[in-house]
Formats: sequence, structure tokens, C-alpha cells
Amino acid sequence: MHSLSLAAVEEGLGTCWIAAFKEEEVRSILRIPSEVRIMAMTPLGYPAEKKNPVTKRKTLEELIRYEK
Repeated sequence: MHSLSLAAVEEGLGTCWIAAFKEEEVRSILRIPSEVRIMAMTPLGYPAEKKNPVTKRKTLEELIRYEK
């Protein structure tokens, strides 16, 4: 699923991983048979807004702490 998300972003599409939903409602709406278990979904489409790339990130020294 991660490679699908990466490929989508590369094509200018947006997606996200959804694992919290009402399975029976999704099954009914999408007409998925009861013998199929829905584990997660990932919507795919064009984002409503364009986000700027992240430019300020913490350095590794700010994130990693070594203790003896």
C-alpha cells in the first residue's frame, strides 16, 4: 500500500491510509460480499489544496539522544 501512496504523490495525486471505519457500512455502500474482510482503505484523488514542501526540519542531533 505504501508504494501506491508514493506513486500517487509522484503523479500529483493525494491519498491516505484509513483503518478506522465502520466495516459494515463500507461493505454495504461498496457492495462487498460478507466473506471478504475489509482491513483498510485508501482514497485516491486530486488534493483540494496544494501544500508547500516542508523546509525546516530538526537536525538528527536535535532528535537523537545517546545515554550510557
